[in-house]
Amino acid sequence: MTLNLLVAAIAMALGAFAAALPRRAAEIWGSQRMRHLAPDRQTSFVLWYRVFGILLFLGGVLFAVDSIVFSRYPQ
Repeated sequence: MTLNLLVAAIAMALGAFAAALPRRAAEIWGSQRMRHLAPDRQTSFVLWYRVFGILLFLGGVLFAVDSIVFSRYPQ
């Protein structure tokens, strides 16, 4: 369970970073691709990084809740 919560915390931290600072996340994780895009396409690219961050954060939350709730049941 501890490892599950660690993975969930990492996913939530990366997701929060990408959701709060999508342009910075895109520069770090997609810098090569972002440099070659036209300015209007960069806006869409950054928007999808925000969506990715929100989904990653929510996935981390759901994984943590699942690990906590179902850890009480024997396997």
